[in-house]
Amino acid sequence: MESASEPAARVFFALVPPQPLRQALASLGREIAQRAHGRAVAAENLHVTVAFVGAWPLSGLSQWIDAGARCAARPMHVTLDALGGFRRAGVAWLGASVPPLPLLELGRCLNAELAGAGIADARPFHPHLTLARKCRGPLPRESVGPYEWDVDALALMQSHADVAGVRYVVLRRWRLT
Repeated sequence: MESASEPAARVFFALVPPQPLRQALASLGREIAQRAHGRAVAAENLHVTVAFVGAWPLSGLSQWIDAGARCAARPMHVTLDALGGFRRAGVAWLGASVPPLPLLELGRCLNAELAGAGIADARPFHPHLTLARKCRGPLPRESVGPYEWDVDALALMQSHADVAGVRYVVLRRWRLT
């Protein structure tokens, strides 16, 4: 949806763990990255992507702000307890062996909003938190933790890439009530 003359932002909807949990997850990520010969994701970048929009014109972000407001519904308790990986992408992740129903409903709602805007993501929603990237070794498949948190907010985030790496900025946050 990016035009040649209009600046775009790479955006996505996510759940962001509280700081103490992000630190614990970053420690797990460093361990997994070492085992899988990859690079750990920085603590400040840890999140669960609920829906990926991609590059979108800055002038059109209000569409996603409205979508977030429509979809943000119930708070939920998330338990991350299963390590896995996407071999082709070289990604090691931590997921929920039993994703809570409100999380699945949130994913369905946001994916319906994406489809309504002509953005079709053919992949099924697989809630996970990326721990390590560029993994070249064996990817984990085991139970860990559990790492738990009471999710009370949905965020619209923007990805910024530069020579120092990638960082994510919260553009808007909705309380789950």
